[in-house]
Amino acid sequence: MNWECTLKKITDQTAMLAALQWVDNPIHLTLINNQINCVYRFECESKVYYLRITHEQIRSINELNAAIDFQQHLFLSNAPVCPVMASKNARLIELIQQDELVFLAHVCHEVPGAVMHFEHTDKKVYTGWGQSLAHLHRASQTYQPKEHHFRTWKDLWQETTDYAKHETKDIKEIYHQINEWFVNNPVTDSNFGLTHCDHRPGNVLYDGHQIHIIDFDEPVYHWFISDIAMPFLDLSSKPHHEWKHLFNWFIEGYRSILPIDEKDLKSINWFTQMKSLGIYLWCKNEWHEPTAPGGKPREQWLSELRQMALTPLFPPR
Repeated sequence: MNWECTLKKITDQTAMLAALQWVDNPIHLTLINNQINCVYRFECESKVYYLRITHEQIRSINELNAAIDFQQHLFLSNAPVCPVMASKNARLIELIQQDELVFLAHVCHEVPGAVMHFEHTDKKVYTGWGQSLAHLHRASQTYQPKEHHFRTWKDLWQETTDYAKHETKDIKEIYHQINEWFVNNPVTDSNFGLTHCDHRPGNVLYDGHQIHIIDFDEPVYHWFISDIAMPFLDLSSKPHHEWKHLFNWFIEGYRSILPIDEKDLKSINWFTQMKSLGIYLWCKNEWHEPTAPGGKPREQWLSELRQMALTPLFPPR
């Protein structure tokens, strides 16, 4: 199933039918995203909600249930994430019919803030961001899945492996270098666990006081450093000396909640390369739009990947 085409079939009428499963009088229903997810914003009695719609051939109901269960655990463990709301039928997921298609819908409460960006100059923004991610990782360490087995980095990497087989020589060389490092990278209870896996600025909200992390579509067992590395890929085109203090503030905040082994931190360049290669190859093979989810053109991912293979995003500390 072509997910872009499938989700773009969802009508405002279908979204309204879905919202009515949660509240009696949804107003100001507005489509705000229709790429990998179809997301609507609506209001009721001065409260704001986000309706997320997908299809089972894009994400199975078991996978969606598992991601929601993890998100609820994080919220109940005081991690700064948005809570999921039960429908009027006391269900977290409702099935919504539109012609021959059946969609899966769930609703989250709004958390305050605007999308995070790196133009902030105040240290407390970045220390707070690091603390928020550390709270998430600390809560993750106490999570016990009920039934579903979440994917691991090996599952994601296998997809990259399959794509890389058809690539040019230089991409294959980058792949093999990354692969050799990761198959030998040690896993410990403190550096590995269930991660957000899409921790980028677009999924981080800042309201002037608090950082919230949103969008828990597909948690993955990975090294925690992978969540730390990903947002800083947005700074790939800028000289390191211009933003290294932002990263240092972020790490200072993270370390005030959870420790990071210095050896793990020094490995961060492998994670930036892994993320860049995975995103580029996935977009090339599965995403039929020139701009990748998140707004960066696919070819820019490739250019930055090649640059990272020559010059590390994070120079040696």
